[in-house]
Amino acid sequence: MLIDVFAGRDSRSAASWGSYHFARSPKPGEEVEIDGSLVIVTRAWHRPDVYYKGAKFAILVDEAASQAQDIPVREDAEAAV
Repeated sequence: MLIDVFAGRDSRSAASWGSYHFARSPKPGEEVEIDGSLVIVTRAWHRPDVYYKGAKFAILVDEAASQAQDIPVREDAEAAV
């Protein structure tokens, strides 16, 4: 699902982060990763007023809460036989 993402305190003053594909629409209070930044969704809404090809759903997120860290891969020295 293509979703427009806005970042800021409210939807009027929020800056557009662009459109991103999600497997499902995020809900308010949910933490999502966008471009390596973990953010909290503060608002989500359907945009029926948009009559062009593209996203028909939008979310508002707070500023980047933290940078996503790569999970270290553990390589065992011995393989179990």
